[in-house]
Amino acid sequence: MKKIIGILAIIISTTAFSKNQPVNHSVHQNAGKSQIAKKVSDLKPGQQKEYKVMHERAMAHKKKNKIAIKEIDIQIQKERHNKKPNIKKIKKLNAKKSKLQADQERSMLKFKLEVKDKFGIKIVSNI
Repeated sequence: MKKIIGILAIIISTTAFSKNQPVNHSVHQNAGKSQIAKKVSDLKPGQQKEYKVMHERAMAHKKKNKIAIKEIDIQIQKERHNKKPNIKKIKKLNAKKSKLQADQERSMLKFKLEVKDKFGIKIVSNI
């Protein structure tokens, strides 16, 4: 009986301190993006257009590389599932994938440096 009363006391005390408000996780997830958006909105209209063009160009290049990398991953998986996988072909595909990943990282770093040089906006993100 004492155990049941103790458990009920714990349950009642935990519910007394809880709030019935949902947690807004999007505030934390978009914190970095909102800072960049705020800095971009502080730019002059001409600079905003120039930033938008630079950003769209960088994102298009990133998207193209991302698709190519996924296609190579699929080819590697197909080759690995063969009864006798061709190791030379897998190595060749891995080398091609590495070059694409390096190109993608280099282009994003170039974009970040251009934005920092032209507009003074430092973009920090994990690539």
